[in-house]
Amino acid sequence: MKKIFIIGGIIVVLFGALIAVVQYQNNDLYGNQIKPDELQQSLDNGEDKTIYFYSPECPHCKKATPIVVPLTEDLGINMEKVNVLEYEEALRQFKIEYTPTIVRYEDGEEVKRFVGAAEEEKYRTFFEQNVLDE
Repeated sequence: MKKIFIIGGIIVVLFGALIAVVQYQNNDLYGNQIKPDELQQSLDNGEDKTIYFYSPECPHCKKATPIVVPLTEDLGINMEKVNVLEYEEALRQFKIEYTPTIVRYEDGEEVKRFVGAAEEEKYRTFFEQNVLDE
C-alpha cells in the first residue's frame, strides 16, 4: 500500500513539473505583449515597431511562433506581440486578415508585412531586409 502512495506522489510531482515547464515555455514565447491601444498610441507618436499579430488557437501561429520568437531574440529585434484572440478589435484596427502576421512600422506607418507560417530562412530574410537594415 505504501508503494502505491509513493508512486502516486511521484506521478503528481512529475505532472506538476510538466505543467510548470509548459507554462514557462508559453510565457517565454508569448511575452512582450502590447495592447492595441498602446500600439496605436506608439504609432500616433511616430515610433518604429515590429509587431507579431497571432492567435494562440491558430495552427499556423503554433508552427510559426517557436521559429519567429527565438529568431528575433537572436537578431536583437524587439518584436512585440498582439494576441488577436484576446483583442479581436486589433484585426480591423490594423487590417489583419490572417494570422500569423508580422508588421513593420517606421515613423508610425506600416512599411512591410509578412503573412503566414514559413521556414526560418524566410523570416530571417524578412527581418534582415525590413528591420535590421535601418
